[in-house]
Amino acid sequence: MTRLLLILIGLIFTGLALLGALLPGMPATVFLIIALWAFARSSERMTRELERIPMLKTALQEARRFEQRRAVRPEVKRVAVGFAWGSAVVTAGFNQSLTKPLVLIVALAAVAATVVMILIPTDREPPPGAP
Repeated sequence: MTRLLLILIGLIFTGLALLGALLPGMPATVFLIIALWAFARSSERMTRELERIPMLKTALQEARRFEQRRAVRPEVKRVAVGFAWGSAVVTAGFNQSLTKPLVLIVALAAVAATVVMILIPTDREPPPGAP
């Protein structure tokens, strides 16, 4: 039962990672890290299948980097925080009021993303293949 639950979690977060790769304002790497975690504990085959999805290549590299170093590159942090706050601004613009629940939820998510990016160590080593 636990194995099936972990596979389900992995599939859900793989879907969210794919959406994150397509939609601006939604991160892919965070969801990919969770999917990898779930598949690593439930299905080696699902892990291999996940690694074969071309759309997730860059996010997968960053997820693996995080897994190895427990740190995130500064560029990734800036993009994550920028998209989080960009989403908050766009949501507020469409809702015309800062008191609406959706705007508050998105703003709190942006605050949470900012705090998480501050707390996660910064990896200053250049990515492989960089000049």
